[in-house]
Amino acid sequence: MRKLPVIFFFGSLFMLSHCEEERPMTNCIDPERITSGPCTMDYNPVCGCDGNTYGNACAADRSGLKSWTSGACSKKD
Repeated sequence: MRKLPVIFFFGSLFMLSHCEEERPMTNCIDPERITSGPCTMDYNPVCGCDGNTYGNACAADRSGLKSWTSGACSKKD
C-alpha cells in the first residue's frame, strides 16, 4: 500500500513536466525582456520579428521581441 503514493507522485510529476506549452525557438525574442507590465489598449498594430501581429509596440516589447515593424503582419496561407 505504500507504493501507491510513490507511484502517484512520480506519475503526477511526469504529467506536469510534459504540460508546459511549447514555444517556437526564435532568436528574435529575448526571454529576459518578457514582462507582464501594463500596456495601453490603443490599437496600433505592429508585426513582430516572430511573424505575429501585436496590438501595439508596448505589447510587442512586453512579449520580449527584439524588433518589429509598423502595421499588421501579412496572413500566411
